Amino acid sequence: MSGERARRIEGALKVTGRAEYAGEVRPDGMLHAALVQAEITCGDVVGIDDSAARHTPGFVDQVSYDDARSLAPSTATALIREPVVHFPGQPVGLTAADTLLAARTAAARVRVDYVERPSVAAIDQALDEAYAPAMAGRIIGASHRGDPAVALTGAHLVVRNRYQTAVNNHHPMEPHVVVCWWEGEQVVVHTSTQAVYGTRAIIAHALAMPADDVRVVCRYLGGGFGCKGQLWWPWMLWTLTASKRTGRPIRLELTRAQMFTLVGRRQETVQDLAVGFDATGRLVAIEHDVLAQTSTHGEYCDTTAEVSRRLYACPNVRTLHRLVRTNEPQPIPMRAPGTAPGTFALESALDEAAEQLGIDPVELRVRNFADHDHDADVPWSSNSLLQCYQVAADRFGWAQRPASATVVDGRWRIGWGMATTCYPAHRQPCRVRVRLQPDGTIVVQCGTQDMGSGTYTVLAQMVADALGVPLSQVTVELGDTLLPEGPFSGGSQVTASMFPAARQATDALRAQLAELGMGHDETLADAVQRIAPDGIEAEGAATANADIDVRCMSFGAIFTEVGVDADLAEIRVRRVTAAFATGRVLNPLLTESQHIGGLIGGIGMTLLEQTVTDRSSGRIIGDNLADYLVPVHADMPEFDIALIDEDDTYLPGGVKGVGMLGTAGIQAAIANAIHHATGTRVRHLPIRIEDLLHELPATTPGALPSMSE
Repeated sequence: MSGERARRIEGALKVTGRAEYAGEVRPDGMLHAALVQAEITCGDVVGIDDSAARHTPGFVDQVSYDDARSLAPSTATALIREPVVHFPGQPVGLTAADTLLAARTAAARVRVDYVERPSVAAIDQALDEAYAPAMAGRIIGASHRGDPAVALTGAHLVVRNRYQTAVNNHHPMEPHVVVCWWEGEQVVVHTSTQAVYGTRAIIAHALAMPADDVRVVCRYLGGGFGCKGQLWWPWMLWTLTASKRTGRPIRLELTRAQMFTLVGRRQETVQDLAVGFDATGRLVAIEHDVLAQTSTHGEYCDTTAEVSRRLYACPNVRTLHRLVRTNEPQPIPMRAPGTAPGTFALESALDEAAEQLGIDPVELRVRNFADHDHDADVPWSSNSLLQCYQVAADRFGWAQRPASATVVDGRWRIGWGMATTCYPAHRQPCRVRVRLQPDGTIVVQCGTQDMGSGTYTVLAQMVADALGVPLSQVTVELGDTLLPEGPFSGGSQVTASMFPAARQATDALRAQLAELGMGHDETLADAVQRIAPDGIEAEGAATANADIDVRCMSFGAIFTEVGVDADLAEIRVRRVTAAFATGRVLNPLLTESQHIGGLIGGIGMTLLEQTVTDRSSGRIIGDNLADYLVPVHADMPEFDIALIDEDDTYLPGGVKGVGMLGTAGIQAAIANAIHHATGTRVRHLPIRIEDLLHELPATTPGALPSMSE
């Protein structure tokens, strides 16, 4: 039921290998595909010679730009229609063969001739070309209220620094894959996507065919985090083209190395931030300028500085975003886009201000609590941030925080830090169908997809709760465009989008049963057998966020304890305590799991993950999981998660998103704890051993504070 700690209903299928992912679909006569990738950084393709590839045993077909010219022009098709190379490793063709080995061998034998052009491999190589992106006549991510320049001049304290965050790559366990085939003029596409309907729309537009003739299926997704949203890898369309031409199903799966270049990345940022305070520790001004990388073939801009506009009460705020085009892969949303790098800068600066003002870091944030959204000058739909501070601080034992750099535990210097996190609460249009079967069981259908976060389970809980039946009586069907249209999995919106649609569908189903004469004490099974032996069904629909004069946000407070090896400067996150306020909690078990997963991603961003590019060639150095470091079990601290249940009357069912919140804020919480332990303030991510390899300040060993109640 809703609110219960129900385990995932599809869990047994996954652990026993019975859950079929897109790449495991094996139609008869299937061909394998491989990509031909550019060997230059920037230039034009002037010729493709596939004669040697065609002599490869098992070779069937090869497609490239010439074969894609019939596709409708769009941002999704530009890279495969135009013979222009924008970044090293960009696909310039695709081969299909009877085996994967034959396809890759053939791809390696394709000769491509280029005319190279000068390239830009890093944002500092083209700073004079930085620009503020515009959309619909306004500058994206720009804002101005009050007079921050004057307020900073008269401030009691100004903390002004530059903060930098590195490129991070998406690396879900399941790489991108497509298996497709044609049935006459209709196409069936099994693919790893966060948006079955969004992918269908892009395919239909590119191929100029009715959307109803495109079926996209993704019943299970092995992680996405943003890189499988809509259609970030247009080379799928080459696969569809080759499948239609050969008359055979084709499978294309990216290699792990290709995942570094072909599916997007977290945007690199350089942030110049100034925060000004009066003598009482209240904010008087914020200026937050962000410089970030985008590609030469597209434009993307995280709203990194937006957190500075509304997280705290401040009368004078200015934000600006600028982009630099480089010959690197296109950045796209990655878990907690914008808020993760943005809170790193803002929450690091607040910690530095707290130290200089002699105010406890929690108290400084409490003094600057925003009782409404100061940017839009509207109320919050709900905001339990003050309760998050109190609950998390109490559970962490913050009141016993020792003086800086005075506590050691064996070879470890111990530090404590904290930070605030937040993320907008949105919802999308959604339809849900609920069918009461003749045997009294219930089937729920929605054309969304489960990234592994528990969508199957929470939708079943919604329906079981509304109809008063056991969870075991409900079957959920997701991930198919034959089902009612559902939301894409992104922006922490799916659960909030499904809830009102599911509730409307179950209300309509109950109304039908009442009209048919269902008795008050009659069970659903008895009623359907008596009055609707063929079963009945109903659909519900929900719209996107209503136009209401409130701001919907989720909030949280994150506290960390780190240890820094006094001799080797190794950094370990020892424990994390966090309190999150995300509206009504439908399933505490899944919610806690989502928060922990987000925190783990944040730990990776803070201490490990960094994509390194050669500044001369633009090539990624170390395109593998041996060189690109990600958190593993040995890196994990103790997690203590507190869930603050809110009664948000503005949102249907009071449901807010969960998935993004843990990934933001923890970066600054860790950086602040490192400063507390060592006295070193690091203002870039990731923070590595080499950032602390200097003579640490001498300390007198002190005892760890007791965490006992």
